[in-house]
Amino acid sequence: MPVQKIISTLHKLGMEMSNSARLKNEAFRNAENANPWFTEKEILRMVDHIVNNYLNTESLNKWVNNYSFPSTHKPKLIGLISAGNIPLVSMHDLICILISGNAVQIKLSEKDTHLYNWIFSLIKEIDSNLYANIHIVHQLKNYDAVIATGGTLAANQFKYYFQHKPNIIRGHRNSIAVLGGEEDDETIKAIGQDIFSYYGMGCRNVSKILVPVNFNFDHFLNILDKEFDYVRNHYKFQNNYDYQLALYLLNKVKFLQGQSILLLEHTGIASPLACLYFEHYQNNEAVYQYILKNRDFIQCVISAQKIGDQVVTAPGMAQYPGLSDYADMNDTMNFLLQL
Repeated sequence: MPVQKIISTLHKLGMEMSNSARLKNEAFRNAENANPWFTEKEILRMVDHIVNNYLNTESLNKWVNNYSFPSTHKPKLIGLISAGNIPLVSMHDLICILISGNAVQIKLSEKDTHLYNWIFSLIKEIDSNLYANIHIVHQLKNYDAVIATGGTLAANQFKYYFQHKPNIIRGHRNSIAVLGGEEDDETIKAIGQDIFSYYGMGCRNVSKILVPVNFNFDHFLNILDKEFDYVRNHYKFQNNYDYQLALYLLNKVKFLQGQSILLLEHTGIASPLACLYFEHYQNNEAVYQYILKNRDFIQCVISAQKIGDQVVTAPGMAQYPGLSDYADMNDTMNFLLQL
């Protein structure tokens, strides 16, 4: 199928995702019933992102112009194992597979089936030929290559199981934010978005901040508590908060307590849910070296300032990647076109 035909279909998909009120409401309701983390607020966050950043003709054309598509192409069957930590987390992979002219066998996470079924039903209505390239399966079979995302343990199992096929295997990563201590309230709010969107469950969510000595934690926490109090109203988030608070108190761990999050000085990157690790730094060179040392565990670095030659993401934009912002900096489209 010609690339421009697929782009046209994807653009129409974006329009239908915005307009299909009845189907959308039903899908959202079913998704939250199946997975309480998928609230309407967070589903809409992802749907709006997909529609505005992935499924518009201008973005798609600009993206595909970076690649050379073969004039003749025998479609490959790509196995796609989707995670379920945040809504529609594998949509970018799905778009890459379809745009590259391949077919997909997708194994959905039990935590996220209703939203994908909604999208697949829309594709079927728009273009039955493209829909014929999408196969929902319980087990991958007869595939030519694999893209799989999961936690660290799952990723290790995937690497072993799929070692004899071309693959992209992603484990869990986390993101960090670097603060200089002079951030205004709007910048802190933006970093709060990077912390709390999807309740902090995505690889692109900030789980640790690097701060200078004498950083004003009180002001930082006050802004977060004021702007993101909604997370306290989610019972699963509150349960995690209460559990970690009790654990820290019982073990006499030194921590800083906000109403929405707990701050703990820690050398790790992956903080527990409802917690945020922090570490002090002495200078920009120390920050740069920290990032180099931990780059295999960091998805993205949030900073309003440049950090050497490190690629940084502006505050508030962690969960709004573009089509060329590949997970783990592994070019999925190039991988697919080289098969």
